[in-house]
Amino acid sequence: MQPFGRGRRPTGMTELRLALRSLGRARVFTAVVVVSLALGIGANGAMFGLADQVLLRLLPVHNPRELVLLRIDGGRFGSNSGDGVHTFSHPLYLALRDRNTVLAGLTGELVQPASLVGDDRNESISVGMVAGNYFDVLGVRPHRGRLLVPDDDRVRNGHPVVVLQYHFWRNRFAGSDAVVGSTIRLNGTPFTVIGVADERFEGTDTGLPTEAWVPVTMKPTITPTWDELDNERYSWFYLFGRLKPGVTLDAAQASLRVLYRQRQDEELQGQYFQQFPDERERFSKQSVALEPASRGRSALRSRFEQPLVVLQGLVGLVLLIACANVASLLLARAAARRKEIAIRAALGAPRGRLVRQLLLESLILAGAGGVAGLAVSTWLGRTLVGFLPYDTADLSLTTAPDVRILAFTLGVTLLAALVFGVVPALSGSNVSPGLTLKDETVASGHGHVRLRKTLIGLQVTLSTVLLVGALLFVRTLQNLRSVDLGFRTDDVVTFAVEPATVYDEGRKRQVFRALVERLAGVPGVKAVGASRTRLLTGGRWDSGITIPGVGRVNDENPWSYFNAVTPGYFEALGIPVKAGRDFTWDDWGSARERCLVNEALVSEYLNGQIPVGRMMGQGRGVTPDMEIIGVLANAHYENVRGTIPRQTFVSLGGARMRTVAWVHVHARTDRDPRQVMPLLRREAQRVDPNFVITGMRTLRDHLDRRLSAERMLFFLSTLFALLATLLAVVGLYGVLEFVVTRRTREIGIRMALGAERGRVVRLVLRETVALVGFGIAAGVATAVAGARVVESQLFGVEARDPLVFAASAAVLLAACLAAGAGPAWRAARIDPVRALRHD
Repeated sequence: MQPFGRGRRPTGMTELRLALRSLGRARVFTAVVVVSLALGIGANGAMFGLADQVLLRLLPVHNPRELVLLRIDGGRFGSNSGDGVHTFSHPLYLALRDRNTVLAGLTGELVQPASLVGDDRNESISVGMVAGNYFDVLGVRPHRGRLLVPDDDRVRNGHPVVVLQYHFWRNRFAGSDAVVGSTIRLNGTPFTVIGVADERFEGTDTGLPTEAWVPVTMKPTITPTWDELDNERYSWFYLFGRLKPGVTLDAAQASLRVLYRQRQDEELQGQYFQQFPDERERFSKQSVALEPASRGRSALRSRFEQPLVVLQGLVGLVLLIACANVASLLLARAAARRKEIAIRAALGAPRGRLVRQLLLESLILAGAGGVAGLAVSTWLGRTLVGFLPYDTADLSLTTAPDVRILAFTLGVTLLAALVFGVVPALSGSNVSPGLTLKDETVASGHGHVRLRKTLIGLQVTLSTVLLVGALLFVRTLQNLRSVDLGFRTDDVVTFAVEPATVYDEGRKRQVFRALVERLAGVPGVKAVGASRTRLLTGGRWDSGITIPGVGRVNDENPWSYFNAVTPGYFEALGIPVKAGRDFTWDDWGSARERCLVNEALVSEYLNGQIPVGRMMGQGRGVTPDMEIIGVLANAHYENVRGTIPRQTFVSLGGARMRTVAWVHVHARTDRDPRQVMPLLRREAQRVDPNFVITGMRTLRDHLDRRLSAERMLFFLSTLFALLATLLAVVGLYGVLEFVVTRRTREIGIRMALGAERGRVVRLVLRETVALVGFGIAAGVATAVAGARVVESQLFGVEARDPLVFAASAAVLLAACLAAGAGPAWRAARIDPVRALRHD
């Protein structure tokens, strides 16, 4: 065999066999490199897979880049559902749809849960109430039957037809063609299935598929407790438009703003603004805006976009550290193979062939790391999805590698091979055969050591940045978990209960009271209560309020968050009544409305005076019809980060019962809540077999879901920081071992001349501190410069917290000193006689 001689030119297969044989002989080296790359590539693949599905992918519709989403600028006005920024009233939608000249089509949707009553089971599904032109504007084709058309939404409650989502059709109805034309029952009402949508289309809410679509005029059936179809002061409809050919987004926005202003002028002449003229100015400040909607609208994206961007940057640093570590290992291996390479060069192998051979080995290592990285990516992807605040069955996100992830992984693998392979290949092939064969130690030179030290400095720098980020996110999660919520989360079970059919008010009062009273008798249950609005979900029910003698405060009209609750609710959550009394069953169904308010409302609107016995009204300018019977301690409402809002609690059995379609039950237990859950589910079904029970979990688990973004940042940043530190420590250890070996003769001479072991240890550790100190200083400077990137994700800690930076530097310095202790100890035990014979 002539691997690099002057004779026969080696073929590609020959070079491949040589590379595999060479790596096979260095099994430990190969394993370390492959594992390092697998972790770096796998972490990047997992993050890209989730970010791609949530942040990057376009809607599977016709020409999605033409789609726009309408937005209201200038603040909230009137009643709002949803995010309050992208929602419009249905009358306003009709006006914009019929009068605009810049959109090829304007459509709208609202996705809400509804009960599906089946022969085998009752369940809650997500139903999109959409305009009749919805599928036409988006450019979605049917898979079976037909889709909705404008004639389907012209008459209120006049067309009970439904289109099924493809995967829901396959899973729930076994993909049967007989379903088209059949009848299903939504909220107890028969709907005729007219078709199945295209397989790729799952709705416009990325990651959270809509399972069925009905005409928006069927809203009174799907949301029987709040119709609001014709209320121009209630915004709940999300609007999508398609730009006409040749019309830019800016031109369309300018035209729609003129149209919206005309519509505002018409509304200002209406009865509402005649009654409340002081609202005219605030309403007039609103304007309409457009934003690109090629990726749809996504609750996941709005909540996790910033954390995913931050984490993608962090895993990029991990990959850089892994590449630097592998490059350092390859340089060490090249140094050990200098005589081998010198012999090949002496036999006539040109440098280009030597470089190609070394690069081929790097490519093989990268390929093995990429393949192993796919397995890491799949595992980490499942972990990432587990952090999302949804049941996995409700998500359409996949963790299996698809074409895009495979292409990304291939690209990252090739890039990694170039990053860590080129410099070692060029350095390792640059040998002088005569000098190297005469004295390898001299031939190795100082440049090789400087390069490895530079790579270690880079690893320490990046590791410092990752440690600072990890500690910031650790502090953030600790601070959020230590927030006094104002209610108990331990030993409390929470779940939603929805009747599968629409009940009248009398029937609802009966079954919901029976539910609470029946569950209170379950063994292990200490207190039970139910509410209309679930805590810490980001949802809100708010309204203006009228209190005699209270005018505008801080230049705004009085308003409050609302919730409707049953007796036992405050006891179950451990919220104390500070003054007055709690609700009792005597208040249930009473003709006289009663309410409780929290301390924040009393402090801001009533100067701290106890309001028990005073009257208030829900709405602005209404006749006060509710008696305040108690004052509650403050408690958080929609999230953990915000301040305590003003809150008003009304009776779930009062006149406002018509606004309640389902309830959220809270049961406090005297034992492990998971032992009580099956009993609660069984008793609830005994109260009414039509109940659909969803989301049963402990309140602590529910809180963790609300902190899912922070938990994801905490877990992954800590994992990446530990991994980066480990790689940096391994790389530093390798460099110091090499330096000690290279300076064996020098150290032997020092010890022969009387140097003590302690001095030799300090010599090695001094070099460690110098190398690591430079890297830490550069890392701290980098972290300070990039602090703004993570500021929005922090809570209770500054992005430039000196304690965090000091702790990060101390941890990394301690780890690196531990890595240097081994080589330093070995250097101190060098035998001077043997060292003087060292080549």
